[in-house]
Amino acid sequence: MPGLAELPGRVWRRMGRQLRTAAGITVVAMIAGAILLAPSVREAQQQRDARERREKAEKRESVIRALQLEQRPRFRRSNSRPVAGTGPNAELAARAAVLDEVAASILGDARARVRDGALDGPIRRVECEPFPRSVTRAGAEDDLSRRRGRYYCIAVTAEFEGTAESIGGALGHPYRAQVDFMSGRYAFCKVSGRPDPTPDPRVTTPRVCGGR
Repeated sequence: MPGLAELPGRVWRRMGRQLRTAAGITVVAMIAGAILLAPSVREAQQQRDARERREKAEKRESVIRALQLEQRPRFRRSNSRPVAGTGPNAELAARAAVLDEVAASILGDARARVRDGALDGPIRRVECEPFPRSVTRAGAEDDLSRRRGRYYCIAVTAEFEGTAESIGGALGHPYRAQVDFMSGRYAFCKVSGRPDPTPDPRVTTPRVCGGR
């Protein structure tokens, strides 16, 4: 009984001349066909790859547009702006009132987004702090030499109490705001998520909200 490696040779020798000729022609035809088809196969693969790249790019652009719309600035003007010459305490109180109005505006915006199904709720409250964070946590609302202040705010959806191992905290949807305390004008933006691990330069906090 021949081994497997010997079978092709034995079969070939036992084939008649006509059959060997036919087999040879068939093999040559198959090789020629493969050579002729190779460019078509490559072209078809290239077309599929190009289509996939286009679909991926279109999907990404759609995500970018949605994120840009999500973080579109909202503009407001407070009626509590400080009046020069009324004294430092009155001016500081007015600035605190402006910041309260900023938080109230963000609260209303976040709850409206929850009603529209754009955010998860419920929105319990809004907390704001100076941005960027500092050791003293002092912001322009406490410094009359500064006309404008930037703030990071969170529309709180859940909170956890402090324990012996944790100081506690809050979870929610991030916002950014920039306030001109002299004019009472301010802008705030919902901070968008990111379409992928690499931030897109088109999806950043707008400058009017204290970004960049």
